[in-house]
Amino acid sequence: MTLLLTGLIPLAVLSGLILLTAGTGSLLQIRWRIPVAGSTERFLFSTVLGLGLLSTLVFALAALRLLTPVAIFSLLAGLAILAAMGWRFSGSPAYTIPDPAPAADRTDRCFALLLWVGVAAGLCGVLSPAVGNDALSYHLAVPRLYLQHRGFYFIPGNIFSNYPMNGEMLFLIGLFLGGDMLAKGVHFAAALLTLAGMGVFFRIHLPQLTLRFFSLLVFFSIPSVFVTAQMAYTDLVLTLYTFFAFFALFNWRRYNHPGWLGVCAVLTGLGMGTKYAGLLLPFLGCLGVLHVCKERKTGVLRTLGLLSAYGTVTIAAGCPFYLKNWVLTGNPFYPFFFEIFGGRGWDLDQARYYDLFLQQLGMGRDVADYLLLPWNLSFHARMHSPRFDGLLGPMFLFTLPFAAGLRKIPAAIKAGLVCCAFWFIFWAVSAQQIRYLIPIFPFLAITTGYTVQYYRKNRPVYALLLCLAAAGFCVTIVHTAGEFNKIKPLRYLSGREDRKAFLSRLIPSYGMFQFINTELPPDTKIFFIYMKNPGFLCNRAYFSDSMFESYTIQKILSRSATSHQVYTRLKADGFTHLLYDVRYVFGDRSTFSEPEKSLFRAFHAEHLRPVKTEAVYSLFRLVPDS
Repeated sequence: MTLLLTGLIPLAVLSGLILLTAGTGSLLQIRWRIPVAGSTERFLFSTVLGLGLLSTLVFALAALRLLTPVAIFSLLAGLAILAAMGWRFSGSPAYTIPDPAPAADRTDRCFALLLWVGVAAGLCGVLSPAVGNDALSYHLAVPRLYLQHRGFYFIPGNIFSNYPMNGEMLFLIGLFLGGDMLAKGVHFAAALLTLAGMGVFFRIHLPQLTLRFFSLLVFFSIPSVFVTAQMAYTDLVLTLYTFFAFFALFNWRRYNHPGWLGVCAVLTGLGMGTKYAGLLLPFLGCLGVLHVCKERKTGVLRTLGLLSAYGTVTIAAGCPFYLKNWVLTGNPFYPFFFEIFGGRGWDLDQARYYDLFLQQLGMGRDVADYLLLPWNLSFHARMHSPRFDGLLGPMFLFTLPFAAGLRKIPAAIKAGLVCCAFWFIFWAVSAQQIRYLIPIFPFLAITTGYTVQYYRKNRPVYALLLCLAAAGFCVTIVHTAGEFNKIKPLRYLSGREDRKAFLSRLIPSYGMFQFINTELPPDTKIFFIYMKNPGFLCNRAYFSDSMFESYTIQKILSRSATSHQVYTRLKADGFTHLLYDVRYVFGDRSTFSEPEKSLFRAFHAEHLRPVKTEAVYSLFRLVPDS
């Protein structure tokens, strides 16, 4: 019964959402009379376009502050009607181009089996409560706050609430309909749609590739992909839009139908609106348009017209969150480019600290460090660590060097590698987190599969490649199994752990938030200091610095001469309680100066009364002078 309630219901709702988005997206393809290579390709593109339409409409409700149950259900009902129309007419074969005959490969079946095992394991992780730190601090916390406030508003302290949020708009619907598991399911669905899209792409643009499941397994078995797919993050939503924009561009190259260029532009814009890394996509898209025009020997004016149309649609689809940031913060790229645009609730010191923090991710920024990046990414990366904050494994390092021996490289492989090169360079000079590289992993996985297959006639090299690939799989599977074992979702799904026990095991501060939610009055407002900001767990109003988590309290202390002034400032902002991790206030991890510690101790003695202490976490109530 536990498995039924916690698993089948979210899966059923998620399936309904996919059918709804596929139906609405199908209407767009029918309206644009877009030729497709079969019903599977049509279904996939319809679903991706439908997801983009859904996120855009949710954005509109939030911008109008209409995120009410009546408005959301009305939106879904309207989309259901459109979806029914889309499904009714989607069977029309008038604009369908038959699939090329796929080449079979018996040895690929074992890789298919491993992939299905990995997908099943990932699904188990999806159907357990959310535990990802970024998910609890903003991917889920921010959409929930928008639901509570019926729309967008400036969230003090949380700079991530002003990142592009196309993915979070889908999570908002997930939270509204089914809670955190459904929101996680949306992200997992993005991973599955990407895998399915890769499979269809092979049949159309790389029919000579027979190691298809091998390539899919290479992508999904990357530890950072496997782990991230189970969380309510947005990296795989960006990957979905990126890959299908690339797919649409190649379809335009093949069919020479303007509708495919329009689809590419829409998906490029949706990628822009998902993460700031998506800002690279229009540049890559323009390169693709120029290359196709060069192949067709298109005239200058026609080329400029195509670029203009592509750019216009891309900007229209991608600009909503940048406009929202401009209105709420005064900075469309908040919190970046502070020296140019400024930004509400942010200052120059924080901007500089943040840039410094991003530059410290990875393993150095010297010339030698850049040259060693492939090696370090493959062998020295660590989860939840400044060392790239993720795991890649050595598969690409072991196999991709052999691609240098390819004599005839298909256009799809070449284009994918060009995208990878530009994306990697941009990544290397910015925030070196492996998650931010996930959008190029499908292209690298495709290249890996093609490379291994290419050397089949050269038995010694082929045998060596198979051994290296097997070694790469062993490393990645060990890591993914280790991450799966840390979460232990089967305990929850089998009923051996309830939600409270599951979260208490994985989140040390969970018990404190349970106390806050059940024992403190509804009008409570809490000031967090170094609690890692799991705001999604807190059902009371709170404030926390999303970066440099003692910045605001240290600023208050530095500008106060007495403990009473500290108290007055906090009370003026409506705070009733203070919650902190003692290690970061008085312990060896504290960033407080000695004068700040001294003043905080005086404030502690005069204006704070203990409410609850659990492990290293302490909750206090603010009181006036004795």
